[in-house]
Order: sequence, then C-alpha cells, then structure tokens
Amino acid sequence: MRGNNCILNLLKVIHLLQKNSSNSCPIDISCSKPYLGPSPTMLCFNTRPISLYKRDGTVFEVSNHTVFRVENINDDCVTLQVLDGVSPNFSATNEFITISANCFCAIRCFPDTSITCL
Repeated sequence: MRGNNCILNLLKVIHLLQKNSSNSCPIDISCSKPYLGPSPTMLCFNTRPISLYKRDGTVFEVSNHTVFRVENINDDCVTLQVLDGVSPNFSATNEFITISANCFCAIRCFPDTSITCL
C-alpha cells in the first residue's frame, strides 16, 4: 500500500468484517467482536453498506445508486457491489464496479444489515 490512505484502510477493515461474518454469532460484546451488528441476540449481519464521496464533495454513484458493499480489495483497487433500497432495507444487485480507493476523500457507513449476496 502506497502512502497513508485512510479510506483504503477503512475499506479493508469493512471487507474483513464482511468476509468473517457468519450466520452463527458468538456471545461477545467487546470492541473486537468478530461479527457485524449491534448485539449477539440479534440477527448476524453480513454487510456494512457504504457511500463514497469524490474529491469535489459529491457522492459517487453508479446507475443512480449511491450505496455499495465492499466485495474485494486488491492493492488500491476496490470492487464494490451496487446495493438497491433505503437503509436498513438494502438488497444486492447484479452490478459491480472496480475503482481506485485513491479517487475518494470521504466515506459514509450505514447501519450493518443482512443482504443476500450473489
């Protein structure tokens, strides 16, 4: 990784959380809990939806959608899955895009949710 890219670092954390999510949640309320979501008594979540903002301050969009799921990271290239719907009721689409994390200056995270991944 070149330089100090806080957006890329955060995307890597989100990707790791999603990759390690499961349908069975261990009982853990610490900061290092190995699952997404607010509580071990609730449904385990598999997605932390995000929106990204370009350097000019506008929200990044693909086909009029502005919310994404991190699918993969390779160096500074991030593959995102386009999500449809309104928080917290997002659903996966069949649309993916690969971008450079260096193109963004801000990230917005939505509450963790569970979506059917393609």
